[in-house]
Amino acid sequence: MMKMYFIINPKSGNGRTKKRWEKIIRPLIESKNIEYNFKFTEYPNHATEIVRDLIKKGNKFIVAVGGDGTFNEVINGFFENDKLVDPNCVFGLISSGTGSDTIKTLGHSKDFEESIEILQKGSIKKIDIGIAKFRSFEGDIKSRYFLNIADIGLGGDVVDRVNRTTKIFGGKISFYIGSIRGILHHKMVKTTLIFEDTGEKYECNLNLAIFANGKYFGGGMKVAPDAINDDGLLDIITAQDMGRWKLLKNISKMYSGKHLELPEVKAHPRCKKIKAESEKPIFLDLDGEQVGTTDIEINIYHKILPLKTLPIK
Repeated sequence: MMKMYFIINPKSGNGRTKKRWEKIIRPLIESKNIEYNFKFTEYPNHATEIVRDLIKKGNKFIVAVGGDGTFNEVINGFFENDKLVDPNCVFGLISSGTGSDTIKTLGHSKDFEESIEILQKGSIKKIDIGIAKFRSFEGDIKSRYFLNIADIGLGGDVVDRVNRTTKIFGGKISFYIGSIRGILHHKMVKTTLIFEDTGEKYECNLNLAIFANGKYFGGGMKVAPDAINDDGLLDIITAQDMGRWKLLKNISKMYSGKHLELPEVKAHPRCKKIKAESEKPIFLDLDGEQVGTTDIEINIYHKILPLKTLPIK
């Protein structure tokens, strides 16, 4: 068993993760005689810095403890100069966040003992990772990797509202309330999607565009039901020309995937590379974190990151 290095975001889970680590997770790890070390993050993107440094020093098994945003910061530390720092370093995770959307696609539980069992006895599977190029809030062009889902439009606005308020009610309720508040302030923006694989262009008055490696976002919304995280392709879902009342009326359908039955929602052909250009800047969200605005370019890297996951049956 490789030595595990745990990266803990104490502020995740509405500030509960530090207590969970000290009272539940760490005692469980020690009860199983696991060789480990750990470090708390102290500021935004600190996890990325820590992980990159640890991998350069030879660590082979990095475990993120937190929510989807923490997972995102950690996997960004696996990369430098557009490639993995060490292709053999394994990524593991323990979910202690609010939305917990990443683990839903993986089939992992939020139960800490089960999560540690996966870290000990699970299989190593190489999964796809997306990379987004976008305009930062400071105005320069940046790139960032994502594990689960990238989205523009309404989703980014909802994420911003949720992250700026308390998440004390948990993921589903927090994002549901955030969705309602976001819809009430939402305005469509004329947007063009350019499918680089085929050269096809799709223009619309955009509410929301999803670029999915995983199936869920927004605290359990099954927004891309057919997404597969090791097929080398992005699932592309758009919602367009929907007024506020229709958006409000159909929020619940997103939890079951039935939003795809609406005429204003379109599942596009899967692709490896896509661009989005908008008439006005619209928010970009990566794994539950608002990082910048359009215009954007998104690629998928096929089976690049070794992940410790459920045992292969």
